[in-house]
Amino acid sequence: MREADDRGPIPPPEEFANRLRDLRKQVDGNNDKGAAEKPGAAAPGSAMGLAFRVGIELATGLVVGGGLGWLLDRWWHTSPAMLILFFFLGAAAGMVNVFRTAREINRRD
Repeated sequence: MREADDRGPIPPPEEFANRLRDLRKQVDGNNDKGAAEKPGAAAPGSAMGLAFRVGIELATGLVVGGGLGWLLDRWWHTSPAMLILFFFLGAAAGMVNVFRTAREINRRD
């Protein structure tokens, strides 16, 4: 075991994993109040938060891609070529993030 600063020896990772698993079992066993209070259940208003997240991720991809393309155009003097290319790459990256978010939501349900 390694020595900690002033709190004593640090337990091995296996002990931590076992304690965490036991604690999760206790929490899951004590939660008999219904599906609304389970950790994976949707909270009220989460649909609007999700919609904002998806919109912001898509817009961020467009803005970052367009901004990077504009900067490269100014640096390399390639008028609109890089702006157009990186705008579409940013749009694709934003759509990939939206698909990942949708897949994450489907896994939780």
